[in-house]
Amino acid sequence: MYSLCDTIERYIMRLIENSPDQVVTIQRGKLASEFDCAPSQINYVLATRFSVFRGFIVESRRGGSGYVRIRKIPIDRIEPIVAYLEEYERQLKESDVEDLLSWLERENFITHREGQLMKAAMIRALEKIDDLGIPPGAERNQLRSRILKEMLLQILSWGK
Repeated sequence: MYSLCDTIERYIMRLIENSPDQVVTIQRGKLASEFDCAPSQINYVLATRFSVFRGFIVESRRGGSGYVRIRKIPIDRIEPIVAYLEEYERQLKESDVEDLLSWLERENFITHREGQLMKAAMIRALEKIDDLGIPPGAERNQLRSRILKEMLLQILSWGK
């Protein structure tokens, strides 16, 4: 059984897939009216289902004539993710890494084996470094982000 969030996500995905340039512009209020829900429900779906780590860039302008533009990141353009990692490296969570690796695998940018190796380095290994004195939180997130960024840059260099 699907939840309202799943239904909204599928609707937006269909809009993106039917768009020739993989970009869709929507208005939160109109979409909320269409699904008979609060605009905050639309915000929740956008924040949790359409993040950069899932392969999307979301631009937003609030206000009466505000909009939300959702752009699917082409798999051959990992540079936006690398830039995002540099800017927000202290906020990179394990769930972000898992979302990103799942997307990269779905798009055949990395193999399942490569994804598992990357996950081991950025999640499992970091869970076991308590004796190194790196406290949980921002410092581990920063380390995780830097490892991921270097891995992505290596993968990009292999493709050239």
